[in-house]
Amino acid sequence: MPFDFLTPRVERLSADGALSVVHPGGAVGRVLRRPVLLLARDLCAFGLFSTAALPRRRRRQAAMLHARLAAPYLRAGSALSKAGDDYGVWWWDAARVEALLAAQQEMQGAPVVTPETLAQPRGEGWRIVRLTQGYEAQLWRDRALVASAWRRDRYDAAAWSAFVRLQRNAEAAPEAPPAPSDLPIAFDNRDAFALAPVELSREQLALMVGGGAALASLCFAAFLFGQSRELAKDVVRVEEQTAEIRAATPQAEAVQRLNASQQKLVTYRRLEEQTGPLSAAGAAIGILALHDLAPTALNAETETLEFTLPYEAIGKIAPVVAELEGSGYFYAVEPRTDSSAMNLTVKMRVREAAPPLTPEVTAGAAPTSTAQP
Repeated sequence: MPFDFLTPRVERLSADGALSVVHPGGAVGRVLRRPVLLLARDLCAFGLFSTAALPRRRRRQAAMLHARLAAPYLRAGSALSKAGDDYGVWWWDAARVEALLAAQQEMQGAPVVTPETLAQPRGEGWRIVRLTQGYEAQLWRDRALVASAWRRDRYDAAAWSAFVRLQRNAEAAPEAPPAPSDLPIAFDNRDAFALAPVELSREQLALMVGGGAALASLCFAAFLFGQSRELAKDVVRVEEQTAEIRAATPQAEAVQRLNASQQKLVTYRRLEEQTGPLSAAGAAIGILALHDLAPTALNAETETLEFTLPYEAIGKIAPVVAELEGSGYFYAVEPRTDSSAMNLTVKMRVREAAPPLTPEVTAGAAPTSTAQP
């Protein structure tokens, strides 16, 4: 079993309420990860949601909406599994599962609920799986489950024929039911045991994003500091050389050229010490994370920063704009919607954060004008 120390505690809930331990959990997974609850197949229902007629970017969203609206229970839990361009949709009676768990009082923490079929090894073609209770007929295509049915008794010829007839565009099935297979738990199956985003709290996610942004900003600031020091040394050397040449060279044209070169170096240093879009991008990403938002695109230009959000973020944009403007990094924050592309763009200008250069550094240089917000 790969990375067994990361495996969470895994238990199985049967339809009669019995709770059995499938895996006690690895040393790290037992502490840091939420336990996984495998639901017996007879507690679940399965359906395939076809997305061929939908835009590729909207297929998962449509499958999630289908799982909510087409649920066969009044209060349903659901899970999705990828099946090529389509999605397998699993449902279970959430009220019944909660009642069975409440009677046990052995499960530690809120578990990640998933059907036991998703914890099986992937297959190909037709197969029948012997479960702890009952049998499950399955059809796999390109190692993705596209059909599943459960019955308490072993599949006979009539039951197998009924299952096969319901499958459209399927490969030829064997006339007789395949021999039932006893399958182990596949702990490397990402459908059941992948680290889910819901296992991280909002505070943990914000801390991780903020920490990463702070580290990136620190590295970028260190780079700028090194560049600024080198430029400062160049400015001092040019000032000294300019003074010497001025004393020995009376020509005004030559002195003017030296002043222009010195002015360029001072300007370069000022630009290096300003806060640019890249150094402020970490702060913007951290603010978005606090509102459970993540940009789908980011564009940093000379004095501006622009990022793209999903259209659904429009309900949270007002407090996001307020926090961006109040952070001290940005001003002129402008959100814009694009109904054709179904996204939301936020464009802002980056505020200069460096203190003005000292008179000693700028002495002898021609004055330069800088735009202030």
